[in-house]
Amino acid sequence: MLSITLVTLAILSLVYMVSILLISSSHAQTSTTTLLSSISIPLSKGYVNGKISLFIATDASDNQTAASIADNLGYKINFAPSLVLIPESARQQGYEFVNGVKGEGAFGFQLPVASALPGDKGYSPIFQLNFVKWNDNATARELRSAEEIMTAKSNGELQVTRTNILINSPVVQQ
Repeated sequence: MLSITLVTLAILSLVYMVSILLISSSHAQTSTTTLLSSISIPLSKGYVNGKISLFIATDASDNQTAASIADNLGYKINFAPSLVLIPESARQQGYEFVNGVKGEGAFGFQLPVASALPGDKGYSPIFQLNFVKWNDNATARELRSAEEIMTAKSNGELQVTRTNILINSPVVQQ
């Protein structure tokens, strides 16, 4: 009788372990499926060295900026205040126009301008945001490079206001 009870217990233990393995396997397959799913992220356009490049935005150091980008693009942008800890040498300059030529930029004006592409000296996916504002006495025109912006600034045509806002926005297509 004792040997039958031990055999029964052994069989029940085996059945229990197999059922646990099957449940674990089922959860692992679900997790794997979830991890392998794809998402769609809208691309943003901007100028770099006179040509249009495509970017994705993922994080911003300023919560209001993260929310504004999310509203504009239609997907969540992470608020990442620790981005400000990135040294200046690891950032590139990004320029967003707040007036001037109407266009597809964040404020309804021309496309933004970045200072470098992957492979260029100074490229980083981390942008130091600068606001560009045309002066009242200047004739606004579309500027397509950081060099053109700096030349117009030197000529007294516009003002560049550096912010403390950093955005993680790598180039995904040149």
